[in-house]
Parts: sequence; structure tokens; C-alpha cells
Amino acid sequence: MTRLLRSTTAISSFLDDPLLNHLSPLEKEKLREHSYYRTYAKGQILFDNGDARDRIYFLCSGLIRIESDDQQAEFTYIDYISGRQFFPYGGLFKDKSYRYGAEALTPIEVIYIPTTFFESFVKDNQNFLIDMYIHLSDVLYYHELRVRHTTTSSATDRVMQSLAIWCRDLGVTQDQDKRGIDYPLTIIELARMSGTTRETASRVVAQLKKEGKLSYRQKLFTFEDIPYFEKFLD
Repeated sequence: MTRLLRSTTAISSFLDDPLLNHLSPLEKEKLREHSYYRTYAKGQILFDNGDARDRIYFLCSGLIRIESDDQQAEFTYIDYISGRQFFPYGGLFKDKSYRYGAEALTPIEVIYIPTTFFESFVKDNQNFLIDMYIHLSDVLYYHELRVRHTTTSSATDRVMQSLAIWCRDLGVTQDQDKRGIDYPLTIIELARMSGTTRETASRVVAQLKKEGKLSYRQKLFTFEDIPYFEKFLD
């Protein structure tokens, strides 16, 4: 498939996304005129914390890590973007720069839209704005969950809670009690998210594998007992 065909197909699929259901055909065509397709290789940076906030993105495929440090570099916030969603939501109509950096953890495909056009477009479409707000509420819920459950002083508990969040946020249900993550994630990535060492994260994963709660093969996590992990988010 040529790049032009990939671009046309990706933008058409984007315009058919349920998030845009309330747009009229004319409005979708207007949005198409300002939508641009781009791919990133694993490890590429989309933007850094403090860069001019000149683009709004829609993730078509792949996995992205977002990361932000406080001014003293004493606290690091890490989260992930997967599935089909807009980002960043934070700072809409207000921020002039990005609040965090974004890096492709896998090869990714995105649609990007100039921020000035996007914000003007959203203002003129009340239903679209409502849909975005509803989705933003879901995003904020997961962010609050992350903050609430990863501030414990126990490194082992932080690893368990991080795995539970991955299970809920990134996992795809395979049967009633099993859920898997389709993207490769390393033990080092788990340690970074948990704010602990690779050794601690590896020890927790090994114990969960021994207990039959978790499978980890070729960097792919499978949660063998969903209710077990859900209890860490109660």
C-alpha cells in the first residue's frame, strides 16, 4: 500500500470514528481538509514537555508513553495512550505549550490537526464538544486512579497496582477471567511506571507467574485472573 493510499485510508477511518458521530458530512469534510497523517517508528518523540502546543493528535494504532517531571525532577508521571483517541486533552483552549512529552513505544500511526483550527472547530460544534468532555472525564478517571494507587511507599504494592492499571487500561479481554496486552512491554517499563527497580518488578512478576496469576512471554503480559488484579484498584 502506498503512503498516499495509507494516508487516505487512515483519515477516512478517523472521520468514521464514533467520537465524530455527531458531525455532519460537511463538517467532516472541513475536518478532513485540516487532518494530516504521519507514522512514527518505535522510540521516536512526538513532542517534548514545553514544546509549542501546535498540534492535536489522534492515535490510529500503536502505543505511546507520556511522561512529565516536576521542576525539581523529584516526581515523574508516566501514563500510556492506546486505542483510538485524541491527545493531549489537557490545556484545550488555554495552554500554549505541551505539559508532557510523548514517545512512541511501538510503531504508531497518528492523525494530527493544527491546534488553532481544532479549537475553533470544537467551539463551533456543541455536540462534538460534549462528546470530547465525556471522553475527557473517562481519561481523568484513569489519571486519578493512577495517582491514587501509585503513591504508596511499598515498592511491591506499586508494582502490583501498576500491573492492575495496565490490566484495566491496556488489556483486551480474551475470556471471562483472562485479559492480555497486545503491545510488548518490558520489565524495565513496568519498573519505570512503578517508580522502583528492575529487580523488584522482575521479582513481583516472577511470583505472580508462579502463582498462575500472570503470564509473561516475549514481552507480552496476559492477566490470567482479572478479579485478582481488580481488587488492587478498589
